Formats: sequence, C-alpha cells, structure tokens
Amino acid sequence: MAEDKDFNDVLDDIFLCEETQHKESYDEGFKAGSDAGNPEGYHLGYHRGAEIGREFGFYRGIINHHINLSEDSSTQYSDKIINQLKKVVELITAFPETNSEEHDIFALLESIRAQYKKACALLKIPSNNPYGTGVSF
Repeated sequence: MAEDKDFNDVLDDIFLCEETQHKESYDEGFKAGSDAGNPEGYHLGYHRGAEIGREFGFYRGIINHHINLSEDSSTQYSDKIINQLKKVVELITAFPETNSEEHDIFALLESIRAQYKKACALLKIPSNNPYGTGVSF
C-alpha cells in the first residue's frame, strides 16, 4: 500500500528535485575525485617533503660542524657568527612538521635558505647545496 503524502509535500519534492539531484551528484563526484586525487597528492607531498628534509639535514650538518668546531678546538668564531648559526638551527627546528593552514611554508623555507646563506657568508664558505633541490610547487 502506497504511503499517503500530503499534496504540499509532493509539490516540494518536485520543486526541490533538481536541487536534491545536484547535491547527490556533487557529493558522489567529490568522493570519486578525492579517492582518485589523494594518492597522487600524497606522493607529491611525500617526495617534496623528503627533498626539503634532505636540504635541512645538509644545513644542520654544516651548522653543527661549525658549532662543534668552535666549541672543541682553537677555532673561535665571533658571537655574531655563533648567533647566526643558532638562528638557522632555531628556524629549522621551528619548521612545521604537519600540514597547517596557519603557516606559509614557502616563506619559512625561503627565510631558512636566506639565513643559511648569511651564515655561510659570515663563515666565508660556499653556500651551495649539493642536492640542488630548487623546490618549487
């Protein structure tokens, strides 16, 4: 036995049919697109993150070497150089490790690169990165 519907409910169903179909189609398409795009986005983010991590690791290795050299030997760097080295370490440490809408990772990345180059200039060593990431999105 068919359910008796109020005439106004039937008219509402007819009137809202296009909107209902539009929403269902959008939801279905969004889910299909998300399922198809997530693996590609994940791999892109993973590989770019690995490149940035390798670059930061290189910087930390150079910085830590010079900090240790200053502490363990007769090589004495000025306070300005030591402070610059520590500043680079602080910036790398503060770099976000998770996705966040709050951080502009491109600006942070460029800031770290600039501070590293400044530290290298003070140390009078080349600032080139042998990995040559040149990360751009």
